[in-house]
Amino acid sequence: MSIFKKIFGGGDGKENDPGLMDIIKQAKEMQAAFQDQTKQDWSQMSNSEMMAAATQNIEMLTGQKAEARTAFVKKTTCHTCGGAKTLPTKTAYVYCDFCGSLTDYDFQKACENPQSAMPGPAYEELVRQTNADAQLARQTKDRDKFFAIQERLYDRWVELCPNAVSPRAKKDPEYRAQLVKYMATSATVNEFDAQYQELAAKVNEQVRGIQWEGMFPRVTAKSETFWPMFDTVIAQLDHSFAVLKDQGVIDMHPDQAPQSLQRRMAISMFCQGWLPTLQEADSEKMIEKTGLKGEYSKLEPTETDLRHCGGCGGDLNAMKGGKKMVCEDCGTVVDIEHPEVNCINCAGLISFPAGKNRVQCPYCLAEAQRQAW
Repeated sequence: MSIFKKIFGGGDGKENDPGLMDIIKQAKEMQAAFQDQTKQDWSQMSNSEMMAAATQNIEMLTGQKAEARTAFVKKTTCHTCGGAKTLPTKTAYVYCDFCGSLTDYDFQKACENPQSAMPGPAYEELVRQTNADAQLARQTKDRDKFFAIQERLYDRWVELCPNAVSPRAKKDPEYRAQLVKYMATSATVNEFDAQYQELAAKVNEQVRGIQWEGMFPRVTAKSETFWPMFDTVIAQLDHSFAVLKDQGVIDMHPDQAPQSLQRRMAISMFCQGWLPTLQEADSEKMIEKTGLKGEYSKLEPTETDLRHCGGCGGDLNAMKGGKKMVCEDCGTVVDIEHPEVNCINCAGLISFPAGKNRVQCPYCLAEAQRQAW
């Protein structure tokens, strides 16, 4: 049974036993992968590189991609309007059904949909091209130059890995620019903070000291070597957020997410990478300690209004009484408070993006207008 099904629930589907040669081949591949990972400097890895490692671990150790649980919705209450989450989400980013605010991050959904679309050769080449300049910026304490490099890297990463960030970054250039600036600024602040770097060095040393046990294809980290590293990572994370708050970086988040939610998203990435490499007891303990398990309620039939996204034309199930919602297919924040408008060219129904009275019709590409509200 998958570790995700053990923790989150699910069926007990039986699989065919692999042949001996398949087991040997998989063992060799996993051994090489784990040996390579223990040599890496995790504190200096980009988000995409860490997510690539997480995806590799999840697929390698579970042998399959976890099944989506569309019959359940994560219990959460919007910190902006107080609305309770009712409709299911397609991504790990949980947006309010009533006002469109980012209200939570669903760790289970993130594990069900590991970010398989990694940047690839184009991004890795950019990293190689900027490595020397980044190192020089570190040595000369040139924060502006280091920030500019990080901004280039994160902008490229968001472009190549749309599923690794909020769906709002897909078609909203202002949101995307704010997101890139927020991530690049966070990376720069951490890079030039002495205490953060001391903790990073300690994490690297402890990662290299992780001892493995078991037999392929289920090799796990020994508890006594994992938990000291975990505690250091939490200390590093807490210090980072304290510094980011003092320097006003927390307030730069494009969704105006509270610090607790930003921290939840950061620790989630760490847990996704390590969850498949732990014994079940340690996995459950980690999820409990980080508060990622959450509560889920059975999805009940809910009366909604059919809307049509002004960004992509997709169907939206809008809560009655709602004002704004996020289209998870294209990321557009849609006005659901006011009536839909027919395009004068093709007659297609459109719910306009929030705050806009002119938009390109997603069906025929003609300009569509509505009365100003």
